[in-house]
Amino acid sequence: MNKKQREIINNYLTNKEAEALKFLEELVKIDSYSYDKNGVSNVSNHIKNKLEAEGIECILKENTDYGPHLTARVKGDKRGKILMVGHQDTAHKTDTLEHFNFLKDGEILRGPGVSDMKAGLVYMVYLLMAFNDTQPDDRYDLEILFTPDEEIGSPISKDIIAETSRDALAVFVLEPARPDGSIVISRKGSAHLKINIKGKAAHSGAFIEDGISANDELAQKMIAIKKLSDTQKDLTLNFGLIEGGVSNNIVSPHASATIHLAFWNIQDYEDVYKEIEAIVNHAYIKGTESELSGNLGMLPMENNEQNMELYEQIVLKAAADLNQKIIGLPTKGASEAGFTSAEGVPTICGMGPVGGNWHTLEEYLDLNSFLPRLKLFGTSILYSMKHF
Repeated sequence: MNKKQREIINNYLTNKEAEALKFLEELVKIDSYSYDKNGVSNVSNHIKNKLEAEGIECILKENTDYGPHLTARVKGDKRGKILMVGHQDTAHKTDTLEHFNFLKDGEILRGPGVSDMKAGLVYMVYLLMAFNDTQPDDRYDLEILFTPDEEIGSPISKDIIAETSRDALAVFVLEPARPDGSIVISRKGSAHLKINIKGKAAHSGAFIEDGISANDELAQKMIAIKKLSDTQKDLTLNFGLIEGGVSNNIVSPHASATIHLAFWNIQDYEDVYKEIEAIVNHAYIKGTESELSGNLGMLPMENNEQNMELYEQIVLKAAADLNQKIIGLPTKGASEAGFTSAEGVPTICGMGPVGGNWHTLEEYLDLNSFLPRLKLFGTSILYSMKHF
């Protein structure tokens, strides 16, 4: 890789560090809970205004129930593109800022979404600006895609992410680095299922024998389904919301339960889904009727050859150039990276700064990691321009 180009990009990022941190503070101070359409829109517009002030054209795609999708691109001098993906929403409910606002606490930044993943948005904005301003030679298009709904499983974004990534040479997802500093080379996928059961009501004292208990049927199904958890495969099942019955002295005429599945590969999901389906379709109590609904949510980012090539041939080499020690590890949480990886596009995740305690009022970002990881990201992008 051209050392001069790397120095130009990294000098640009160094000079912009204070400005980038100020921009991060501005984004954190905007409530953007996934279901807060206006809040997410405010984040989109703030980023759009920033990029357009730098001469970078943006496209906002409005949505009915959620905030918009934001895309922008800096054109290169050769055909192809590198895609950067992130989400504008946070898991923090609207008005969280009233009791958990942006705060600099020594070398720690705190606030809702500060590392998950508004810092990642800032990284991508400033990389786009850096390439737009410095115009390095022999480069592909550099494109961003910001989504509004990742924290709730990307219900309207999964297809857009997949479609946008199909013609990409590589994808960088700017979720935060793990608390130990590691980046992400594979992730679990998730599925959200629901069981609905119909029984028959009856007086549970005088005429209990006339009733058909949906609650009892659900209890037996839950025991059977829970046994499908597989510690060797690290496949987990969690019953979340459980509801049933009408009153304490009535045999339950209806019951339901939600299931969250987490898995490392699609085959494991398909296998366990069939087993769950068989259990749901089997009536332990004669006369009950059961239905299984729901499906895949977030796809797994599987540990495959393409992703490892991006990690080993690009990110690790970039880290060596910068004298940074980096390790890539699997992580259990799902992200947008699963959708791009499933398209066969080389994908790396967790390229943001180091942070932790996500989705809680203790969320933080390690300020000492902000500029070094930003430079790692920029250098990795430059390596990608030469590698593919």
